[in-house]
Amino acid sequence: MKNRFETERLLLRPWEEGDAESLYEYAQDPAVGPIAGWPPHKSVQESLDVIRNVLNGPESYAVCLKEDGKAIGAIELKLKGHTDLTERDDECELGYWLGKPFWGRGLMLEAARELLRHAFEDCGMKKVWCGCYDGNAKSARVQEKCGFAYQRTDKDVDVPLMHEKRTAHVSCLTKELYQKQFIAYCGLDCAQCDARIATVNNDDELRVKVSKEWSELNGVDITSDMIHCVGCRIEGVKTPYCQSLCPIRQCTRDKGFKICSDCDDMDRCEKVGAIIGNNALALDNLKGY
Repeated sequence: MKNRFETERLLLRPWEEGDAESLYEYAQDPAVGPIAGWPPHKSVQESLDVIRNVLNGPESYAVCLKEDGKAIGAIELKLKGHTDLTERDDECELGYWLGKPFWGRGLMLEAARELLRHAFEDCGMKKVWCGCYDGNAKSARVQEKCGFAYQRTDKDVDVPLMHEKRTAHVSCLTKELYQKQFIAYCGLDCAQCDARIATVNNDDELRVKVSKEWSELNGVDITSDMIHCVGCRIEGVKTPYCQSLCPIRQCTRDKGFKICSDCDDMDRCEKVGAIIGNNALALDNLKGY
């Protein structure tokens, strides 16, 4: 049985033949397919054929809103033999598209982050590649927000479904870079934070547990609906403390640094000193960043 994944707003699940009508609804839009290298769908039957013959890979998923389960886009890890970007078993390519009515809401970023987590943590990938054609700024922005690093630009690339040649930009994300994204400004590892774990897994029971623990620890009333955070340095939802009250995050961002170790005053800073003085791993993370 293929995997299914849930994020805060989305369900990523295997494509079903019953998705043909919703696939056609969004894939017929000329603003969607051509920029990604494929022509608009012309009929529900064509969409059904695509589900049967194209969107049938072992790591191919329909992107669905949790509220109704309707497919609104596609995302896939293209494994060895199904991508031109790598020939290694421990590398793959990330591909995705989203229906136009859902652009600008951060949904594809949410889906991509979950599938990247799956790639590195579940599938044992060491590197994930991603590409986009010249002019596809939205795709490039998703890659940038996910932490991909630019690798090269290829000119005169064949786009067989569109019967033309284009310029393509290629980027990649290594497991090391992926893991570094979760190091907070102060050096703590957000990947181990229960607030992030509850957010990624949409675990309401863990949110309640965290809110009670944090309320007792800080002597203030913290409710479970405040426990939403994707990571200190990752663009997206934050807990109220991380978003507006954390002095370390505010100081580092005000100075334009990526992390506290970028600052020459780190060793004399009382704010971050309160963290690294009691957490050797946080200090190691800052030194090794």
